[in-house]
Amino acid sequence: MRAYLAVDNELTDLDDDPETLQQAVASNWVDLIVIIPDGYADRLVASAASEGKAPAVETVTSYTSGAGSMASMDVSGFLSLTRTALIGGNVTVDPAELAARFGGMVSQQGAPSIGTPSTGATDGTSQSFTLNDSDLAKLGESGGITLDQLPEGALKNLTMDDLKSATKQAVDTVHDKNANHAIAVDHSADSAASDSASAAERTPDRATNGFGGLMKVVLYPLFLAMTVCTSLVLGVFNAGETRRRLYASPQRSSTMGMQRMATLCAFALVVVAGYLAITLAMMAVTGVDPRSLAPAGVAMTITSTCVYALMTVACGFLLGECGFNDIMANGFANVFGLAILFTSGATFPLDLMPEPMVAIGRMLPGWWYCASVDDALGIGSASASGPNVIAWGLSTGIVALFAVALVCVGLAAGRARRQRPASFAPTTTQLTEN
Repeated sequence: MRAYLAVDNELTDLDDDPETLQQAVASNWVDLIVIIPDGYADRLVASAASEGKAPAVETVTSYTSGAGSMASMDVSGFLSLTRTALIGGNVTVDPAELAARFGGMVSQQGAPSIGTPSTGATDGTSQSFTLNDSDLAKLGESGGITLDQLPEGALKNLTMDDLKSATKQAVDTVHDKNANHAIAVDHSADSAASDSASAAERTPDRATNGFGGLMKVVLYPLFLAMTVCTSLVLGVFNAGETRRRLYASPQRSSTMGMQRMATLCAFALVVVAGYLAITLAMMAVTGVDPRSLAPAGVAMTITSTCVYALMTVACGFLLGECGFNDIMANGFANVFGLAILFTSGATFPLDLMPEPMVAIGRMLPGWWYCASVDDALGIGSASASGPNVIAWGLSTGIVALFAVALVCVGLAAGRARRQRPASFAPTTTQLTEN
């Protein structure tokens, strides 16, 4: 077994005591331990002679590596080959039973001259004969005898020498290159096809897919950052004392609110511009030329990202108008942002997503943002049809509608809080004197 396993594995000697064996597996020092019980060879020979089930060896496989499982398969292969060689090399057939089955009258037109005549005619049409090994070979070649027609063989008086010879045959088999042909993969066709395509033809696809994938990845961090920032900034202005001072100023509160929102939207667009610059720089560092991108596709993708960024500001506006504190805003942005990310199709291929997940994704803005990027660049879900301006416009418009809806809900929530401040104010404890 050591010679058989040494072909594809590295063997290590261990002390035969439980502590050493347990430590070797627990520390991931070895991938597989094979324990051969005492008397295993005798039981293997006995099982072959009695046509019983082969005895099993004990194995301990490491839990951190697949190499141990592969080596365990090698152990099973060695034992199977050894048992096969032991049976096949020592099976015998009773000559009397063989003669009784095939040594009778043969009267077959054109039959080969086989056997040793014993009685009967000598004209070749009918004779009685016995068969030896060469006769069986000739009949097998002529189609006269098949394996299922042979009498059942028997194993008698198997010895340790027979088992040793069988193990040698198993080891010789694993070293025999004619029996174990090396697997060769012919890449000539792929190489010819790749050589025929120029680098200029391959670069646009690589650049487009890389640019689109990077622009989809911004979905979660942009939502998290802008939603939390907008909520916190607006929460400061909506605090009780600050809000009363702003209401007391001569400037209209609606004008100041529009100015705050415009500032936050401008900041979101600056974040998009910074991420775009980082994306193009990463492409250049990896050897992809950003100039190979289609200008129209890049423009539509940037527009979609800007609309999505404004939607994140609208979501932060909603949280701020609802009075979310920093902990609540962070929790909502993380949970909702992850839901948008994993249902948008940016992390999993659409054909691998279950139907309920797809249905949820279609009700969230992340799905339509990724769809707009695909339609702008002709990748992903639009790889078959190519860039589609109409589909891009519809997807981007849906993202914009999400932003409008969030702003409307935020305005309604803010108006309700201002009209009934007591309903939204935190409870306080008042002390009274008796």
